[in-house]
Amino acid sequence: MKKLISLLLVILAIVSCSQKAIKEPDNLIPESKMIDILYDLALITAAKNTNSNVLVENNVKTMPYIYKKYNIDSTQFADSDVYYASYPTVYEGFYKEIQRKLDTIKTQLNRKRELKADSIANSRKKNPEKLKVAPVKAGKK
Repeated sequence: MKKLISLLLVILAIVSCSQKAIKEPDNLIPESKMIDILYDLALITAAKNTNSNVLVENNVKTMPYIYKKYNIDSTQFADSDVYYASYPTVYEGFYKEIQRKLDTIKTQLNRKRELKADSIANSRKKNPEKLKVAPVKAGKK
């Protein structure tokens, strides 16, 4: 009898674990689009943390901007986010992809910064006379 109860408990555990925790919403945002949305949210959050005045001056409201850009509504986003979050390995994959995109942009910006610094340094080497500043004469009091 104990073996039968143990077997039933094991079967019940396996069946309950295989059931989806959250039903897939009818209006589920595709994974690739969801990654793009979360990526944009990461960029906007970074912008807010760096200089929120730029967003305020340009009247950028985060979520209305996202909804309009991706042609979604708040319910669709919330339902999709909760659904994907119920699968931690999938959600973790999203954030790994977002991190990869952010790292790519960071590398590109660093290269541009280095090129600009190199071009300024090269310009100084080629035209040192242009960089000389004329002495300032003291004015009369």
